[in-house]
Amino acid sequence: MLLITNNKKFFEIQEYLESNNIELLYDDIDYIGILEKCRNLIHQGYEMLTHPLYGSVKPNETIYRSIVLSKGKSLDYISLGLIEEAIETAKKFNKNKNTPLWIESVKEDFRVIDFDLISKTINRIIN
Repeated sequence: MLLITNNKKFFEIQEYLESNNIELLYDDIDYIGILEKCRNLIHQGYEMLTHPLYGSVKPNETIYRSIVLSKGKSLDYISLGLIEEAIETAKKFNKNKNTPLWIESVKEDFRVIDFDLISKTINRIIN
């Protein structure tokens, strides 16, 4: 499996991820950049194990996004459709209202939300 994220909080559990054969791919890019990076990986044969728009935080409210992928055997059209829709949705939200320039304490709150949702999902996937 592959965890692609722009949330540095996942470095705290990197050993746990590695011990469960989950590669951590961190990139210091924006929300849409993570979605586009996932789309590129899907074109290379990966499939999504988590929905790109999980949680109740709107794409123009948070700057963090984490997605779990697995290596497939061919192009997964369901994953491709989901990621393309997510990219368009995020762009639409940003067009209506840009993501605020959050202070560090708010950013930390969003990192915790993203971390909590995805780490619990990873635990469900591997157990």
